[in-house]
Amino acid sequence: MPFTATPMFPGDLYDTMDHMAATAAPIRSDNQKDQASSTWQQILALGWQGVVIEENSGGVGAALADFAAIAEAAGRHAVALPLIARCVVAPMLLAAAQPGSTRGLLERVSAGQASVCPVIHVSGDQKLRASKNSDGRYVLEGELRGADLTEPASHLVFNTVTGPDATPLLLLLPISKLPSNTRYFKGIDGRRTADIPLSGVVVETDQVLRQGEAVHAVLQDAEATGAVMNCVQTVGALGAMIEQTIAYLSTRVQFGAALSTFQALRHRTVDMYVAFEGARGLVKQVAEAMSSEPMATYAHHRDAALTKLYLTTVGRMVAESTIQLHGGMGMTVEMPAARLAIHTLICNLQHGDRLHYLDQLSAQMAADIQVSTRSI
Repeated sequence: MPFTATPMFPGDLYDTMDHMAATAAPIRSDNQKDQASSTWQQILALGWQGVVIEENSGGVGAALADFAAIAEAAGRHAVALPLIARCVVAPMLLAAAQPGSTRGLLERVSAGQASVCPVIHVSGDQKLRASKNSDGRYVLEGELRGADLTEPASHLVFNTVTGPDATPLLLLLPISKLPSNTRYFKGIDGRRTADIPLSGVVVETDQVLRQGEAVHAVLQDAEATGAVMNCVQTVGALGAMIEQTIAYLSTRVQFGAALSTFQALRHRTVDMYVAFEGARGLVKQVAEAMSSEPMATYAHHRDAALTKLYLTTVGRMVAESTIQLHGGMGMTVEMPAARLAIHTLICNLQHGDRLHYLDQLSAQMAADIQVSTRSI
């Protein structure tokens, strides 16, 4: 029998994105890095970069759950756009800057006149450092890795460290002032990422958004929020994969019988469905809690890490099962189910992969044990 996944976050935003994404090309084939796709132009025109930006900065001031509807619908169609990075993570980083310093930019972002690409490295493993020159300005040394420039950006917001004590910095640079020897890479899902050499680039005083330990807390909040929204997008893709798998098995005939009558295939499909429903319930609960409560809490960071870790396992299992149930090696990337499988595997790597969150949770557990030991 046919199956249709029930949306976690139904509403107008979900329906609009679902309709838009259904007619969009999931994988970009052009090489015009400075030209926005038609789908991204529509997103900018709709003001979706300003969904979670406060009203006093020109945004909508909506809850995170409202943007989750957009992310879920985008996942159903394997839309390879930097939605979460540009519409959630970047606004969070800009809002955390010194009061009033980024209000004008936030207003332009909300109006679709600017787009900020965030590149954050919470673990401090970035290949970039800053040092002060004789006039007190910071000079960068190294390169910024992994900037998602699938769609054009006007600015980069990123973190680095400075000094012998590795003081965190949060910086904002306009794309137009960056070196031209940027290396671009195209992923299997069509995304364009870039490694940007920044050695010798001077950072003006007003381009330092924040510095000190407060930067680390801001980065943790942004990463956790991005990870949960990424999980919402993954669940959207999982639901669509199961819909298409059931439809394929119900119509494909082999040995004179529909594939849906083969018991082994039915069992594997049920495993996919059970995993999907478990992931759907977990992600919905965590996303709603994060949307309704203050972000900067230990529980939210832990729940985000656990959720992302779980979704990387479930996502891979459902993606691999989808490929096998569609014929395995005979499957081509032109099939919607194959694009969804690729999209899910790439989502597993965005906003922190499985090993990143294993390390994070292990560190949290070790810190909890130390606190408990001292209290005995």
